[in-house]
Amino acid sequence: MRFTLLILIALLPAFYVQAQTMRGIVVDGETGQPLYLVNVLDLANSQSTSTDERGIYILPAKNGDAISFSFIGYHTVQRLATTDSVLHTGLFPLSVKLQEYILHPDYTPYQKDSAEMAVRYSMELSKTAIKPGFSTANGGGFTGIIGSAVQKVSKSYKQNKKFKKNFQQDQEQKYIDTRYTPGLVTTLTGFAGDTLAVFMNTYPMEYKFARTASDLELKMWIRNNYKEYLKSQNVAALPPDPLRKSN
Repeated sequence: MRFTLLILIALLPAFYVQAQTMRGIVVDGETGQPLYLVNVLDLANSQSTSTDERGIYILPAKNGDAISFSFIGYHTVQRLATTDSVLHTGLFPLSVKLQEYILHPDYTPYQKDSAEMAVRYSMELSKTAIKPGFSTANGGGFTGIIGSAVQKVSKSYKQNKKFKKNFQQDQEQKYIDTRYTPGLVTTLTGFAGDTLAVFMNTYPMEYKFARTASDLELKMWIRNNYKEYLKSQNVAALPPDPLRKSN
């Protein structure tokens, strides 16, 4: 028991480094207004997040890491991470701008929701596993072997791993729902109510296909499944082709 306790105490510095985060706010350098959905990227470890509507972000980083701030219509800025204070960053608009109009990126509801979820759960999503490695310090040797083993059997690590998996599946399904919609299926098949629900549950769409398929390929996929569904229901004749009418 004392040996286990000593191991955990020895690992505390490693966990502390792992948990280091930087906090900050990004504003328009000319107006001082908070900027929403600025991409904040740690160039040292490729961890990233986005600012919320108040311009605030939280990012796992170590002191001295190079942090990139990029946003549509603004110059990209790089700053050095600091974990002991709030980092205030101003981005300046590109030199060419309109005087009479203010242009905002046309984010879809899916993109806005995904960005908000990424900010809200940035701490959970950015947690990474301790990886064994080799260090030349103090004569050289392997590091992180015990820490990695202890972490993988911990309850918090397992819960975080499950959360990340569920979060990714949820985001993928939300994207699928933006393309494989009840309205589109009804237009192409005439199905509604329980029949529509049964059809869409019988033929779920894969995320990869939803990402890569063109609008025509999407319609053809629904149409082919529609024909297959009618065969399975022993329907002899097909109704007029709604796909041809919609094009």
